[in-house]
Amino acid sequence: MTELDYIIKQISKTNKKNFENYVVTRIWHGINQSDIKFTTQQYVNRPNGHALTDMYFPQFSLHIEIDEPFHNKQKELDINRETDIIEATNHKIERVQITNDINFINEQVDKIIENIKDFRLAKINNDTFKPWDLEQEFNPNFHREKGYLDIEENPEFRTILDASNCLGQNYKGVQRAWFKSKVYENHNLWFPKFYENADWDNKMVEDGKTIIEKCKIEGRKDNHYYDLINSPIKRIVFPRSIDNLGFILYKFKGIFVTDKERSSPENGMVYKRIDTRFEMKK
Repeated sequence: MTELDYIIKQISKTNKKNFENYVVTRIWHGINQSDIKFTTQQYVNRPNGHALTDMYFPQFSLHIEIDEPFHNKQKELDINRETDIIEATNHKIERVQITNDINFINEQVDKIIENIKDFRLAKINNDTFKPWDLEQEFNPNFHREKGYLDIEENPEFRTILDASNCLGQNYKGVQRAWFKSKVYENHNLWFPKFYENADWDNKMVEDGKTIIEKCKIEGRKDNHYYDLINSPIKRIVFPRSIDNLGFILYKFKGIFVTDKERSSPENGMVYKRIDTRFEMKK
């Protein structure tokens, strides 16, 4: 994936949302700095579920929310949502109010653009600015040097090999979908596919908090259940996904353990997420 592919991917998420598309593209072109990273539809955990912010600049911990006219009818919901995001992340939020006055919209957007430029310059002056480098970001060493994986930062790997070696497996090649960790005791690395086939029907549900692993092979369901139901193993999960440009990626989705109460041979193994962040050993 090139930087151009990445940017097109992010902008394409807004293609069917006219106002959002206008604001996002104006901000990006107005900044005109290829060393700044942005995402659209950024996932943020909330006490009950999650939020997707319209635009996010991770280098400045800044979210942009675009308030179309329907937001006037849900101001209290928006305030609660914003409070949850700030409390969960300690990030800043800037809002753009959409009206029929294009000059008013542009004034708001241009102010945000100037603020972002100021944030960048301030970080450059105090030597804390880290330029965006897409190749480095997909490099296992990038996350290893940071020392953690956190789903709020949406860690992605191009291959199972990259994700495995990020966590110290030191493989030269891999083909399996799970591995016992060589570094982290009582942990497995798992790369599930969330679609049904002849043997398995695996799903991620409840906003990513639960995984259901259902064996469809007659004669194996019971053995699969009894082999795993009392396992103390924690699973570091990287589901296989295909983005809207056709790229295969493995995204970190948290740490999961067996949910004994909801698992059964008939319903399958159920795993519940216990953490959205994984601290790596130095």
